Amino acid sequence: MELPDGLLIEDFEGPRNRIVKFIREYFDGAGVSCVVMGLSGGIDSSLMATLACEALGPDKVKGLLMPVDAKKDAKNVKDASDLAESLGMSYDLFEIGPAVEAYSTLNLGKVALGNLMARLRMAAWYGVANNNNGLVLGTGNKSEILIGYFTKYGDGGVDILPIAELYKVNVWGLARYIGVSDHLVEKIPSAGLWANQTDEGEIGVAYPELDSILYLRFDKGMEPDAIVSAGYSEENINRVLSMVSGSQHKRETIPKAKI
Repeated sequence: MELPDGLLIEDFEGPRNRIVKFIREYFDGAGVSCVVMGLSGGIDSSLMATLACEALGPDKVKGLLMPVDAKKDAKNVKDASDLAESLGMSYDLFEIGPAVEAYSTLNLGKVALGNLMARLRMAAWYGVANNNNGLVLGTGNKSEILIGYFTKYGDGGVDILPIAELYKVNVWGLARYIGVSDHLVEKIPSAGLWANQTDEGEIGVAYPELDSILYLRFDKGMEPDAIVSAGYSEENINRVLSMVSGSQHKRETIPKAKI
């Protein structure tokens, strides 16, 4: 679909430099020794790893590959490890399947179990970060943060979010610009939480339309009726805006009683 004017970044050199500078300055100010991040084999973590290595040098970036089952998820494991090796950064493979199995007596449903997996991964990031005087680097993008497509205290549990102002279409664009492989850029996005899970399938709206609706509403200030008039599905607009409002608690600090 055709994107609205202004959504797609035309010159990626500026955003690249600002993200790299942000990582470097936060790292220096925190007085830590490394950054730790999840490597899924997807585009967000691939972009983030590449920019982190540019900012800090690959010797200060540690990746964790955390499939439920490495054999069943062999393609993503290979994509993630190939990227890490091409960048020269260190990485460890840690299967979370046995930890997930330890919770089986709780009889969690699919969504609750998926959120549990994300929180187990977060716990591992912080374990490694604590052990190495490190920070946890998040890979969340603007599209997914706005609609709450992340797990509270899971993949949302990080120290910094360097690409949080990039819509997904610009994640793809910046990744191509800095030389991330076409294979990774063109992969179907998936959190890998259950068989055949895809991000767009779970969200219910394709990323280009999702980004367009979010951009027109929150960057351009258009009302929903005006977005419909611009040619977008009213059903999808309502779906997207409902996800935004329903996930507001994920983007706010913990409420406290005033005494």
